[in-house]
Amino acid sequence: MTELERADLFAALAELSSRYPHWRVGQLVANVAGWADAEVWDVDDEQLRAAVRQQLRQDGADFKNGASPSRCI
Repeated sequence: MTELERADLFAALAELSSRYPHWRVGQLVANVAGWADAEVWDVDDEQLRAAVRQQLRQDGADFKNGASPSRCI
């Protein structure tokens, strides 16, 4: 993963964190790993980035439709 891709991952995690402020950091990472269908210790950076971007798109669609964003642990 390049420095730019890593910065994008952290920016996406920060955006997701602002949507779920009640989640702890470990909880956030564990949920994203689950969305990537991987264990937290096995998930690849690129899988995390893809999963968090997908969730942000889904949350955006949910917000537009008036629904609550999906919940995890």
